Formats: sequence, C-alpha cells, structure tokens
Amino acid sequence: MSDGAGNGVYVYGVVVSGARIPGELEPVGEQGGEIGLLDHRDLAAVVSDVPTDRKLGRRADLLAHERVVNAVAAEVTMLPMRFGGVVTDDQAVVDELLEDNHDFFVEALSRLDGCVQFVLYGRYDQDTVLGSIVEQDPAIAELSRSLRDTDPDATHYERIKLGERIASAMERERTADAEKVVELLEPLSEAVVVKAAGGEDGAVNVALLVRRDRTAEFDTAVDALGDEWSDRVELQLIGRVAPFDFLPERDGGTED
Repeated sequence: MSDGAGNGVYVYGVVVSGARIPGELEPVGEQGGEIGLLDHRDLAAVVSDVPTDRKLGRRADLLAHERVVNAVAAEVTMLPMRFGGVVTDDQAVVDELLEDNHDFFVEALSRLDGCVQFVLYGRYDQDTVLGSIVEQDPAIAELSRSLRDTDPDATHYERIKLGERIASAMERERTADAEKVVELLEPLSEAVVVKAAGGEDGAVNVALLVRRDRTAEFDTAVDALGDEWSDRVELQLIGRVAPFDFLPERDGGTED
C-alpha cells in the first residue's frame, strides 16, 4: 500500500488470504491511510500507510490499534501484532513477515480458526464481601470488634494484623471465585487463562477462547453466573477481542 513518499506500512496482524475485514476503520496515525489487505500466497497482512515523520506511541495511536485489531478479530480469525509494527514498504511486509513466517502463521491461524477471545472481569462489592469474611472468620470478627472505638495510634499493630488477615481472606476468595469461573466456563471454551484480578476490589480476570458457534451458549452461562453473584460481584464480559492471550509462542512470533 505504501507509495514510499514519507510513508511506512503499519501492520495490525495476519489473516488468511481472501478474508473480509470490516470497512471504515480508523487507522493508526493522524494521517494514516485506508486499512486494507496485503496478500501473499495463502496469507494476508492487515495494513495501512502511516507517516514516518513522527514517532508513534500516543494514547490515540494505541487506542486506534486496539480498535482495529479487535474489530477485525471479531469478524475473522486473526493473529494480532503488538503495537508498533511498522515496516518500510509492501515488499518488506511480504519478505520479512509473510514469507519468513509463512508456515508458523498458517499453523497458528489453523489452531485459532473459528474461535474468538473473551475476557471476564469482575469487581467485588467491598461491603458485601468484607461483611461475609468477618461473618465467616471468628478470629477476624473478634479482632475487628476489639478494635472498635479504640485509639488508632495505640492499636496500630493490631490494625495491621487485622488488615493482613482480611487481605489473606480476600485472596482466598479470589482463588475460589476464579476456580468457579473455570469450572463453569472451561467446558464451553477451547482454552482458559486466569490472570491477576488487580486492585483491592478485583475479583476475577479470566481470558477464554471460545468457538464462534458456541458463543450464545457461553453468553448464557456467563449471564447465569452474573445472576448468581449479583449481590457480591459485578461482572463485565469483554469481547469479542483479538486473541492476544492465546497466541502460539515462538521467538519473534507475531510480536516482531
């Protein structure tokens, strides 16, 4: 696509040749060109021209990259690039990316064929969960009662001890909830990755690779879990998104 006049080629990812990608996507770069496909044998790179007179990396660039790879991955099987995949021209895309990695890309696309990634993220209702922890753990309940209406300075170490016990109990809660998600959704998924929930109120953070023909069944199961946990966890299902958590590993791989 590049005309060579101060432009490079920005690569979003790799799909099979002949794939139909969504139209009217906003490219990376303030004056980036139209997004299209650069075919080579049975593969195609999703690309756009990008000016080379400024460095990429602004928040707007990152968000544009994310929107494009997620929009394409929602429609077709895609091996997404990490942000910043710029090469000099079309021939470099063919020679250095599609040809050099041909067999690896074909196998990876075959493994992911027909699948899409979802991320299930949840946050605790702190009052509900902490109340449950205090109710279920007599030691925490007793220590909490003993510290009521006491001087914070005089009971500094006791309060640290209470905080540590509550943090440990919260971590056990997260582990149990992540196990519940896996138990429920793994049978409906091709692969599952449990990630750190993050934050004090983080409950679960699980990436799931789901076959497109099972997404309705998968959505129903997530809705049922959301109803079951409605008083203690706010669940958010993010997807369909690019399958970054399920890319096959290889030195260089799709992160070059």
